[in-house]
Amino acid sequence: MARKTKADAQKTLNELLDSAAWLFQSKGVNHTTLNHIASHAGVTRGALYWHFANKDAVIMALWERDAAGPHTQIIDTLCNVTGDPAEFKQLIKTELGATLNNTALMQALRMILLGVERLENDSELQSFLAERHQQMRDAFKQAFVALQAAGKVPNRNRPEALATSFWAYLKGLMQLHLEPYNQDVDLLKDGDELLNIWLDAVISD
Repeated sequence: MARKTKADAQKTLNELLDSAAWLFQSKGVNHTTLNHIASHAGVTRGALYWHFANKDAVIMALWERDAAGPHTQIIDTLCNVTGDPAEFKQLIKTELGATLNNTALMQALRMILLGVERLENDSELQSFLAERHQQMRDAFKQAFVALQAAGKVPNRNRPEALATSFWAYLKGLMQLHLEPYNQDVDLLKDGDELLNIWLDAVISD
């Protein structure tokens, strides 16, 4: 039997991740097994286990492939906010629009926000996701520090509290947008208006 090349291994990896993404979206994360993923990808269980020890590893690999780049870009952009309120508001709207139009990223977010119904305490996946949530919150905090220094947000609110509040609001909007039975939140149509409710109430021009 011919030895598999690095390109062959990468092709198998991507086939497994594509299958996992499709199954997680159609069946749900908790109802998808590694056997389901291997079967859908047309590979043996041995080939799957060569790449992934468990389902948590599949989820983390999907995040790294489909979401890590945009996640890092958003954080870098937030960390360079100058304190100009118009710039910050436009940044948020631009990044939201880019996210909504990135199919692979939206699949990853749907999996994380809706699909992972239950995580084991102290699991590697829990720590992995918690770290990325904290990175985003910290980036928002840095942006609000800059806005507060420029006198554009009230001094009575700590940057940490502003970051937590806005991150919770943004995550809530995204979760509602992704829910299949949702009839009220369409961020592609109403995203700017919904963001303005929070942004205009807290940030002065």
